[in-house]
Amino acid sequence: MKPVESPSDRLRELVEHAVRAGQPAAALRAMTALREELDAFERLQVARALDAGQSFGDVARAIGISRQAAHRRYRDLAGVELADGEAEPQASHRLVVTSETRAAVTLAREEASAMGAATVGSEHLLLGIIRCRAPSTAGVLESGGVTLADARRCARPTLVEGAPPTAPVAAAGPDAGPRGISAYARAVFELALREATKRGDGYVGVDHLLLASLEDPNGGACRTLCELGLDPEQVRSGVAA
Repeated sequence: MKPVESPSDRLRELVEHAVRAGQPAAALRAMTALREELDAFERLQVARALDAGQSFGDVARAIGISRQAAHRRYRDLAGVELADGEAEPQASHRLVVTSETRAAVTLAREEASAMGAATVGSEHLLLGIIRCRAPSTAGVLESGGVTLADARRCARPTLVEGAPPTAPVAAAGPDAGPRGISAYARAVFELALREATKRGDGYVGVDHLLLASLEDPNGGACRTLCELGLDPEQVRSGVAA
């Protein structure tokens, strides 16, 4: 089984390649790859900040740019609506989004609604993935002893330092439920697209969605697996094998 590198491992490796490269062209290629990884990591952290209630002004001050520049760069992470049957990020027209992936997101919305959440987070994506039982992910999760009932009981939100726990939002009626996705979940969709592209697949599958959901150790999906007694990196390795 091929091990899956953590984000910190990949960043460290790319920095070392860029510094130690004997040829300028090799150093430039490593720097380009490093820049792409850093951009993805930054978007994930901005998404976490927005979900924690921080403003674009707070984000701008943290990364040293103007508020207007921060809003232009990251406005797609805020106020995203997920319509019925729509599961993919905006850039997904380049790849086919499988029906299983769409089903997983629809089920995630149901789980978020049942838990009284205002938006769909990565912990709900994990529950949706478990429920859809796609061949690319079900075997790995089930071999780890993951059951839907236990995952629901152990579900944990994304951890944001300094942010108080978010209180559940009661549904307003039988048709009420989360139509939006959190900024963090939006970033996870983008990571799934990157994962599919990196692997050379012509589609965004449930396996890509699970790999992306487990990218951040402080994310709700990772925290839920840890609460279940599983190592998220081992799950990622099993899915990627």
